Amino acid sequence: MKPPCEVCKQKEETLSSILGEETVSEIVYQLFNPAASKSEKQNREESLIEKLIKRFLEEMRGEQLDELFDSKLLKWAGTPSGKWFRDYLKHRKAKQKAWEKLLEMVKRGEVDPSQIPVEDLLHHFLSQILEELGKEGMVDLKFQRDWLYGNVLIAYPEFTEKSEKIIAKKVLEEVFINLKGLREIGCHETEEVGWGVRQSYMLWDFDEQQHSYDLLDVQETLVKTALHDPVRMRISNEDLKARIPYHETSSSNVILIDASYSMRGEKFRGGIMAALAFREFLESEYRQDQLHVVAYNQKPKLLSRGEIVRLKPYGYTDIGQAVDFAVGLLSKGEGNKNIFLITDGEPTATSKRGQTPEESALKAAYKAGKADVLLNIIMLDRRPELRLICEHMARLNGRASITYVDNPLNLKEFMIKFFFDRRQSLTVHRAG
Repeated sequence: MKPPCEVCKQKEETLSSILGEETVSEIVYQLFNPAASKSEKQNREESLIEKLIKRFLEEMRGEQLDELFDSKLLKWAGTPSGKWFRDYLKHRKAKQKAWEKLLEMVKRGEVDPSQIPVEDLLHHFLSQILEELGKEGMVDLKFQRDWLYGNVLIAYPEFTEKSEKIIAKKVLEEVFINLKGLREIGCHETEEVGWGVRQSYMLWDFDEQQHSYDLLDVQETLVKTALHDPVRMRISNEDLKARIPYHETSSSNVILIDASYSMRGEKFRGGIMAALAFREFLESEYRQDQLHVVAYNQKPKLLSRGEIVRLKPYGYTDIGQAVDFAVGLLSKGEGNKNIFLITDGEPTATSKRGQTPEESALKAAYKAGKADVLLNIIMLDRRPELRLICEHMARLNGRASITYVDNPLNLKEFMIKFFFDRRQSLTVHRAG
């Protein structure tokens, strides 16, 4: 029997194909960052979703629920104390019908998905959405035992590498909106000539002692040849022309995200968002620059793609070991070397025998300075004891900066603006 034609098979519908990639991207982002919700919930009219659920609840009056659960549960639900459970079953079934109806209306073109508030979708159809995102490889549903009730399993979604990329793009978009003055972002080279990748307007006579053959400008060389030998077009050494590239400043960077238990909440989310935005920014605008993202508590860990959004805060804070680890990564890099140390508290752990956590952090800052590494300390707490330690680390490093960020969710804007301004100042300095 002839196998079925793969091309002729009907393409499987996904949430992205029905609601559109932009809507699904916003859904993923709001799952990660609930604070991104934009709609006003006060004094607003009943939404389409609420109307659909209400309609199906009305239609289900008096409907039997035998097909939903086993007889024991239904027998208990029939008692006065089980009324809330009957209401729950009906409401859940009404939501499922409303979800199917909504998708049907979108597919028929009766509803524009961009006009459906994402927060409404997540509020009413969270389980359905997570199931669909799982089919597309955007979330992975995990289970863990409840710490209080050991026989109860709690389900939670874990983001994947695919959803991390979506989240990173959305975070960077948010940065650009918030930093409206930062419009000249792009590839910024100095006017200094040297070894780079982007060709300049400058032409030089080719010198095999100074230039590689990759720099030969074929068109200008042939023009020179045609002027003195238009018939035979024999290329002489004097005809060879080289186009000199711009010198491009590059940098190697490490973001150290404090992943200790004290960072839980908005501080931790802010640190993750900053790392995602910074990585996306470099990959789109400064591809010659390097970035390593490291999470640290009592032990540093270099994060690969998909691992940033899966971080969970726990443990103590070993700043010294984290800075040493970052310096080791930067020892293999080129150009300007930067560490962005994000923390909300003084060091509480050390891997160095005979040293206190504070001594370990101070020695690491000193060694980073000796390795010509700029230490940018970003504090998420104003406590005087933390400030004193950070100031001491800055003095020992010799090339450090200290900044306090009041709102952790603004950390992403600060880091990109800081990097961009520093990069521009280096460009001006080198050009001068």
